[in-house]
Amino acid sequence: MKGGSIAFLCAALLAVACAETDRDSYPAGETGTVRFVNSARIPLYLAGCSHFDQEKQVGSRWVSQGPAAVCVWEGFAQPVPPGGVVTESFAAREPGTWRLRYQVGVGCSETAPLREGDCKAVVEVESNEFEVLGSGCVVSGCSGQICADQVWASTCEWLPPYACFRTARCGNFGPGGSCAWEQTPELLACLADPPQAGR
Repeated sequence: MKGGSIAFLCAALLAVACAETDRDSYPAGETGTVRFVNSARIPLYLAGCSHFDQEKQVGSRWVSQGPAAVCVWEGFAQPVPPGGVVTESFAAREPGTWRLRYQVGVGCSETAPLREGDCKAVVEVESNEFEVLGSGCVVSGCSGQICADQVWASTCEWLPPYACFRTARCGNFGPGGSCAWEQTPELLACLADPPQAGR
């Protein structure tokens, strides 16, 4: 496809695909919801594993803070049919201004990852900006598995129980109001039988 055609295709794609969060602000550690909407007349494609990257505004720049999920394998491009909506959850991380960034493809192979060589075009679609407000507790760690009163670094191995924290709430749920994951029946059941890769 020639450069002019690709530019036109990308401009058209940005006009018919959008991503919007359910709110404009979240307390740190709370779970939010984002909807990706395909208003095009053709299928659009999202990445096979983690559909979006979380970005934080640092000064005048947007800096990637990593995806919502750590992927062992990127998976095949996933089609979103015309008029289709993909709804997903995300954890509000540390305080600041954030957005979610999707890689979106058109004319992609469904038997290959989402990438330029297997799609006619791949563009980026950003969600609306949203604020994460300080609650005294933040989600951190390489895999988003730590709930504490400050940001902590961790090694970057992936363990199945970490998937359970994607939809859990981090807040003042520990002894004496300390920071901890809210011990809901759903979280406890997930930790007792964590999802395995491919499940």
